[in-house]
Amino acid sequence: MKLRTWYAKRGPKFVLQRGKAILERQGLTPDKAVRRVEECVGTLARYDCAPTLPTPGDIVQRYPKFIQRLQQMGVEIAVHSYHHRNLSELALPEAHQQLERAIRVFEKFGIEVHGFRCPYLGYSPELIESIPDGWFKYSSNEAIYWPPANSAATGNHFFEKLSQFYVGKNSLKTLCLPITHSNIIEIPVCVPDDLQLRDGLSLDSEGIFDEWKQIQDEIYKRGELFTLLFHPELAALCNSPFISLLNCLHGLRPAVWVCTLRDISDWWIEKSKFDVEIFGNEKELTIRFVSSPRATILIKGLNYQGYLGVWDGNYFRLHADYIVVPVTPRPFIGLAQDVPEETGSFLREQGYILDTTDAAVGCALFLDADKTAQFSSQLELIKYIDSLHIPLVRYWRWPDGVRSALSITGDLDVLSLIDYAARIFY
Repeated sequence: MKLRTWYAKRGPKFVLQRGKAILERQGLTPDKAVRRVEECVGTLARYDCAPTLPTPGDIVQRYPKFIQRLQQMGVEIAVHSYHHRNLSELALPEAHQQLERAIRVFEKFGIEVHGFRCPYLGYSPELIESIPDGWFKYSSNEAIYWPPANSAATGNHFFEKLSQFYVGKNSLKTLCLPITHSNIIEIPVCVPDDLQLRDGLSLDSEGIFDEWKQIQDEIYKRGELFTLLFHPELAALCNSPFISLLNCLHGLRPAVWVCTLRDISDWWIEKSKFDVEIFGNEKELTIRFVSSPRATILIKGLNYQGYLGVWDGNYFRLHADYIVVPVTPRPFIGLAQDVPEETGSFLREQGYILDTTDAAVGCALFLDADKTAQFSSQLELIKYIDSLHIPLVRYWRWPDGVRSALSITGDLDVLSLIDYAARIFY
């Protein structure tokens, strides 16, 4: 990126504030950053938490032994382009070249390749759709914005300038969950990130924890994914809120799955293969679940005395691979032929069992195009379904009976002032 373009996108006020912070946090050598990152990784490890650190290929090339050591400590290293450039501003062939070059460097130094995140979350739908098969299992580029409780965010120059890089969807209308594309799984991130909270809103460790806790509480209630985005330059500040947040999860039942982005993509692929087999007579339906042992099978609204455990709300968890239920109403979601294919795919990915046969009208819930059109968002549709006191059998989104998931992920962009200076002249 040319210096003039780089400066124009940021402006003097932002550059001065950001430059001062960088000078305070980074050294001429990587030693300071290395100690900070290793301490953070060690802290998280004590809570059985391994972060995912997207790292540019040139940083791997420059510091291979350190990156290898992080991988040995359990960290997932994801691709963060080769140079730290906004890939949405590049022609597709050049963007592909950046990613492929990073993949080759990772392979050269024995760093596993599973997913990628674009610098600045700068991606385009065309880039994602054109990723060649076999390069990555997942991308993590779509942002979902959770409004801060701190009112100082409004009109704050630094906060809003960073927000221009992270154009996020509204969390009040958007599910924070992976989405399966034809060639890749997209795992969204939650913003604001730590730089916005610390440098934008001047929050200390306690204030950052309060913001993260607010997001985590809502994510847990909705049964979704909190992909917590931080930068290792603030790892020392984040250690305390990390500990506080992970301690808050300890006693929750159902539990929270603390995992890497690789874990999430592997599970989403595993879950996509789940199915059911249905056999019936005039009085009963036998539903057999074709799934892995990790599947979370939930039922509600059925007077079933079998292998059940209390899960959450109106749902019970089935600890068996089949269930026998009354023939009516069918405990599925029936879809009319006029329901958009996109809606059916979405509901299926959420784990609902769909009936599109002639028997669909006999399901506990029957949806047609007019009904689904009443909902302004997918989140509103899900809330409606879950509010109904009807017989329903489904797969849950997450494995092993957990309610929601948390993944801590930090962009390991640079390790020294020299690394920062080099970025300006790419």
